[in-house]
Amino acid sequence: MLVLAVIGTREIVFYDALGQIDVSSEYSSVLPWLRYIIEPFAIIAFILEYEFTWLLLFLIIYPILRVVYVFLRKRGKLHSKKYNQLKHILNDIIYFAFKIFSITLVVILLIIVIGYLIQEFFFVSRYFMVPVQVGIHLCFILLGIKVGYTLLKLIHPRLNLNLAGKIENNNRRANSKNKRITYNLKKELVYFAGIIFLLLGSNVILLSIQFPPHRIVPTTSLEDDEFLFDFHVHTTFSDGWLTPEERVLWYIEHGISGAAFSDHDNIRGALAAREFVEKNRLDFIVWIAEEWTNHEPNPEIHMNYYGLEEEIVPPESYAVGGPRVMNASELIIYVKANGGFITVNHYHYEPNPEGGFGTPYTLEQLRDWGVDGFEIINGGSYNKYTQIRQFCLDNDLICIAGSDIHTNEDLNTFTKLKLDDPSNKTLENVFKNLKNNTHETIAIQFYPKIVDFPGELTDLGFYVLEDLINYFLNIDTYQALSWIIWSSSMYLIFYIFYKKVKKADIDRLINKIS
Repeated sequence: MLVLAVIGTREIVFYDALGQIDVSSEYSSVLPWLRYIIEPFAIIAFILEYEFTWLLLFLIIYPILRVVYVFLRKRGKLHSKKYNQLKHILNDIIYFAFKIFSITLVVILLIIVIGYLIQEFFFVSRYFMVPVQVGIHLCFILLGIKVGYTLLKLIHPRLNLNLAGKIENNNRRANSKNKRITYNLKKELVYFAGIIFLLLGSNVILLSIQFPPHRIVPTTSLEDDEFLFDFHVHTTFSDGWLTPEERVLWYIEHGISGAAFSDHDNIRGALAAREFVEKNRLDFIVWIAEEWTNHEPNPEIHMNYYGLEEEIVPPESYAVGGPRVMNASELIIYVKANGGFITVNHYHYEPNPEGGFGTPYTLEQLRDWGVDGFEIINGGSYNKYTQIRQFCLDNDLICIAGSDIHTNEDLNTFTKLKLDDPSNKTLENVFKNLKNNTHETIAIQFYPKIVDFPGELTDLGFYVLEDLINYFLNIDTYQALSWIIWSSSMYLIFYIFYKKVKKADIDRLINKIS
């Protein structure tokens, strides 16, 4: 870290996927000072993301650590009396975490199952994020109270933890021939599940924090008729982690002028974002959009439609009294007939069993039904959409870019668009100018892939290590200093705690715990 702090340079690549040219000289990525202060927490959140595949890596590492722990215990390396006493406190906290998270998960699943039974997938795509976020936040509030109260009892001269009954009961079961195996299995299960719950909960909390993002700064000031837009994003009204209001502020901090809010199968997030902008008179444009999401074909198909203030869902999301239901071709025809616009998101360019390319429908089918264009960048990724880009150019279709961001990470995609009438930012004028395909669709690469693990390892969660290593190889001095300060602080806290425990009177500690 010290070496990185001295020689560190942060180089961000901006690539125009439409023009197929590196435009890094035209933009810079600027981090605010507050971001530097909390950099480690932001990066951990951004790298872990929301797919939770890092759990596979944990499932590999945890048994190894447990075997090492048991081996050391057998060798008598961890038989300190003070350690054994402190272990009772740790056990109590982990058991508490296991209980509250288990109850919360059951309640969340019940809510989702009941909602699914009533409204099927329509409910899941619209509402599941609410009980998840509320439940996890409540768990951590309760856990924080528990930990704080435990520390207070340890410090306070007249308070005790009163764990004697639990300790005696656990020791009795551990020493019983009939219950020893069952007890040890249960203990391992609780430990394992409790740690997973804590890690998952921490991941959710980190994803819910609106960290200060980087700001996209053109090296040459934009002309009055040039704007930076995004055409695909999510909020808590589907599977996003920021509220519509937070997402608006997130965009403004990035230096973006407007965005299409496109939650899955609903426009509630977009309407809330627009209302927030209007109420606070913010200099930001919100376009109403919806990501029509059909999981039934294999592979599934997602399309953004813009400009219609009504909700339309695929047949899988049908609900009594719910929105209008349409299949893919019906949706495209309906949107176009009613003055809207529709684009296809992160599409699959692969041989179609019935001939041609594109699945589940061929590119030609979607074109003939009337789509306006296809995404050629999704979430900062563009390499797999090069054939779709060419198809758009050959067929006079719009090449569009969408960040498709769900979390609080830094914006990875945007569009630089020149409007013939800069005072007119309506969808009609925006799409008229997009039709020319003279805009820039920019993908942002925050760090080069110097370390590239095989796909099999990344699928097992090793992408966390890969991204972290590549991130460290592309940080500036202040980012490195932030990591040094935080890691040193953590080490210092641990060292002070260790020294305090080492000096503590064992009899007093036993009395406190029991």
